[in-house]
Amino acid sequence: MSFKSFLTYIITAIAALVLVGCSKGWILDYHEPAEQFLAKDVATKAKRYVGRDLKITIKGIVSKVDVSNPNSSMIYLKDGIECNLGKWSRMASSCKIGEVVFIDGFLKRCDEDKVLLEPAILRDPTAKFIPKKAEGK
Repeated sequence: MSFKSFLTYIITAIAALVLVGCSKGWILDYHEPAEQFLAKDVATKAKRYVGRDLKITIKGIVSKVDVSNPNSSMIYLKDGIECNLGKWSRMASSCKIGEVVFIDGFLKRCDEDKVLLEPAILRDPTAKFIPKKAEGK
């Protein structure tokens, strides 16, 4: 194997490892959401996204912010939605109770009493938001 072929092989392998190993972060930062939901509709309409590597957006009202755990900064939305921003404590602490926020993330749990978006990140509030319409409308 020539040096050029070996170098090409190494660069390709490193690129593949980075893309595969960082796929959720890459999707979270750069992919468009698979679907967007109002917080009140997530528990009933988003179940098909649980455990899938498809980003969704939730628009909701902040009810609580908890940055006491440096590895798990949480934003709680009305309607029982918890959003784990991980180590992004400054991002989480920028949210004010009563504020309307847009949060991107992966749906880890979706029950009537608890919805968990993990990992999650705040979305640009000026970005396009088109929530899923109610069935039959």
